[in-house]
Amino acid sequence: MSIAAMVASIKFNDRRNKRDAFSHLSGNTNTKSQGIKTEPVSQETLAKIRKKMRKQNRVNTIKGVIIISISIAITAWLFFRLTYRM
Repeated sequence: MSIAAMVASIKFNDRRNKRDAFSHLSGNTNTKSQGIKTEPVSQETLAKIRKKMRKQNRVNTIKGVIIISISIAITAWLFFRLTYRM
């Protein structure tokens, strides 16, 4: 692939001009896009979501620690078994 073909590909695949949903972030308010529409959420719902996410993160952390501990124990056992084999 030649350099000219790569430049043409990049030029035609440029997506910066197609991002109207976030144009209000740069201060441009005179666009057709209304942005991403969101519904208001109550504080109780947000608190439930945060609590659920904390619980999921804690479970994932515990699973990771268990997996790493088991793998270290197996590695150490194999190391000592192969090292002191007579």
